[in-house]
Amino acid sequence: MLSMDSNYVTELQGILGCKAKMNLPRVFIGGRYIGGAEEIRQLHEAGELKKLVEGLPAADSVVCQACGGYRFILCDECSGSHKCYSEKVGFRTCTACTENGLIRCPSCSRAPL
Repeated sequence: MLSMDSNYVTELQGILGCKAKMNLPRVFIGGRYIGGAEEIRQLHEAGELKKLVEGLPAADSVVCQACGGYRFILCDECSGSHKCYSEKVGFRTCTACTENGLIRCPSCSRAPL
C-alpha cells in the first residue's frame, strides 16, 4: 500500500519519528509497532510472534469486487494517468488522485485517519 500513496510513507515516518528513507516492512499488531523483518523473524523463531497474534480476529476473506482487495482503483478524472487535458489550459496534474493515478476504493476503503 505504501507504494500506492506517498502520504502513507509520510504518516508512517511521523508515527515512528523517522525522517530517513523508510525500510519496509514495518509491522504493527493491534496498533502497536513490533518491528521490521528481522525483528519479526526473531520473534517467530523464539515462539513469541504466535503469542502476539493469538486472539486477534481473522482477516475478512471477502474480496472487494471493485478493487480486488487492493483498496485503490484508477482515478475517474484522469483514467490513471495523473494528468488531465483541456483545450483551454492543456495538460495539468490531476488533483483528484495520488501521484500514481489512483484513488481510494469507494466500496471498501475507510476514510483517512
